[in-house]
Amino acid sequence: AGIGRTTLHKHYATRDDLLRAVGHRVVDLWEQAVAEITGIDAADGGLRAVAEAMIPIGPQLAFLWRTPAFDHDQDMEARWRAVEEGTLAILKRARDQGVIAAAVPDWWLLSTFYSIIYVAAESVGSGLLAPLDAPRLALSTFLHGIGPALEQP
Repeated sequence: AGIGRTTLHKHYATRDDLLRAVGHRVVDLWEQAVAEITGIDAADGGLRAVAEAMIPIGPQLAFLWRTPAFDHDQDMEARWRAVEEGTLAILKRARDQGVIAAAVPDWWLLSTFYSIIYVAAESVGSGLLAPLDAPRLALSTFLHGIGPALEQP
């Protein structure tokens, strides 16, 4: 980060304080991403827009999703749940528009979407996937899987 330990401790007394600050910053980014899409009226329910917004912050989201220290932070949990509901609302809108199968449970929608966002972000970060190609590949995988196209009889 380019700062010394002493300077860091002036701002954050403990490791938990630092983790909490970073976690809240990630939720801020996630909230901004979802808020920008909420008003979009797209044929795909806003799926492309949310993928485009979340993939660039994927490494930060991965930190949030994988840090056990946030499991017992009530303020963080409340913010996390609220932004998760916003993300789910976008996925449900796509489901309501027939883009996603109606029988897919909410928890599966979120888990699958988060997984694909994570892999897309990691692939961009490692140079395997171009940033501009990531949303298209992520959505194609999310909506159609990776199997061969079914032949029509």
